[in-house]
Amino acid sequence: MRKIKYLIVLTISVIFTSCNNILDIEPKDRITGIWTNEALVESYVHGMYNSLQHGFCEALWGSLTDELHDVHNNGGAWIIQRGELTSDNISTLSTTTTTPSFNKWGYAYARIRDINEFFQQIESSDFEDKIKNRLKGEMKFIRAYLYSELLWRYGDVPLITQVFALDDDYTTVKKESYDKVVDFIVNELDEAAVLLSQSEIKKGRATPDATVALKSRVLLYAASPLNNPSNDLTKWEKAAEAAEALIDKYTLYHDYKNLFLEDNNEIIFGRYFTKSINHNINGLSGANSLYGGGHNHPAENIVMDYEMINGELPYSLDASNNIIANPGSGYDPKNPYLNRDPRFYASILYDGCIFQDHEIETFDGGIDSPLSSVLPWNATMTGYYLYKFIDPSKSVNLRTDDLSTNPWIFFRYGEILLNYAEAKFELGDEDAARKSINLIRARVNMPPVNSSGIDLRNKIRHERRIELAFEGHRFFDVRRWKILEEVSTKQILGMQIRKAQNGDKSYDIKVVAPVAYYEQHLKLPIPRTEIDKSGGALIQNTGY
Repeated sequence: MRKIKYLIVLTISVIFTSCNNILDIEPKDRITGIWTNEALVESYVHGMYNSLQHGFCEALWGSLTDELHDVHNNGGAWIIQRGELTSDNISTLSTTTTTPSFNKWGYAYARIRDINEFFQQIESSDFEDKIKNRLKGEMKFIRAYLYSELLWRYGDVPLITQVFALDDDYTTVKKESYDKVVDFIVNELDEAAVLLSQSEIKKGRATPDATVALKSRVLLYAASPLNNPSNDLTKWEKAAEAAEALIDKYTLYHDYKNLFLEDNNEIIFGRYFTKSINHNINGLSGANSLYGGGHNHPAENIVMDYEMINGELPYSLDASNNIIANPGSGYDPKNPYLNRDPRFYASILYDGCIFQDHEIETFDGGIDSPLSSVLPWNATMTGYYLYKFIDPSKSVNLRTDDLSTNPWIFFRYGEILLNYAEAKFELGDEDAARKSINLIRARVNMPPVNSSGIDLRNKIRHERRIELAFEGHRFFDVRRWKILEEVSTKQILGMQIRKAQNGDKSYDIKVVAPVAYYEQHLKLPIPRTEIDKSGGALIQNTGY
């Protein structure tokens, strides 16, 4: 009997001890145990920069537009170009390191939750205020960037600044207006700029100027026709002021090609790489004959928009895609790539050009065409290969170990000048607008623009298309300007090149891929799974 009593007492002791241990378990739906350790908090913030995804992917953002054609359909680019996007299939366009960060809903809100957790816990940290303030400034910048990306994709979005626990009611989450989210972003950036100004910042981390550059883009988009249907001029004034704050603080780098290959004084904020943390844009986009992946092929749609060196467009197309040469341009139908804007040669590899002692052959039957004997499945369908971002000193073999380290540029001075030109034009200051875009054109020795009125607006938009080609702007520009329908009247085009036995070549426009337009595609759909999880609290974007 005494043994039984002892056993009961021992059992009760074990039970209570176990209960105490259970109650002491740290919660699994939040991050704990790091906030008093300065090194761990630094590492936590550093890791959040990965949410600002660089563009050196298998499919660049341009593959979702009339800039590029991806023969492999990476990132689901064809769904976008063909007008097949729905609230169901957008969930298949996942965010990874190899495809564009296209559908960013779930990913962005997961990272925003991590940042909200940081702000909930950071005040309990006892390390130096100067360090704490810098970290807070960085996290405000990253959170503002993530909300900007959500805003540009989906329009009105939920604005969440607290941490949700596993048992919280998600059905209380509702979308906030575009303007309210813009106000939040601007406030975050203004506060971040103050916090970041108190410390020395390492290269590749958020700076006060980076906050202003992001604010410039956010306010420009907010002032644009899609998001400003009443053309409220105060929005254009804010956009102009944000851009003006960076005018003359940076310079245009003298070499347009090398601008994207090395650190330079035009970069305001970028993602930097090392030999151990690198990327492979060379191999991903390299020509098939050099064993490249051939993922990003420039379309004829943008090639025909590169002016001749006299500032004239080379040609237009009739309804059957026949070339109509511009008689004032000097365009030679038998030598179509002669005397173009220097940015064309810095951005695109074309038939007959020399790359790494190799002549590019995209004519029918050429070594770089789909009829090649070398990896024809990677060959261009458009007649062109990407050269912008490509380091000619490194291999373009997809399997190379000689990987690239050139930076991905999030913000540069060239964009700021274009933002400023657009905003000043809409405010009626055409002189300031012309001055800004002519600075950009002077860099590559292109003649100045002297247009006015609607012609000047078109010139500004055209300059943005060329200067920022393949950098991830076109997708958003054609939507915020509400010209997606106009752009979509052209299919994805290429150049059909035939070589005769005597060596003469002929050039004809061909259709490479279909394009379709639907008005709802000015914004992305919220993934249906997110609508379902909200219990109907989230309202789907119109048309989906």
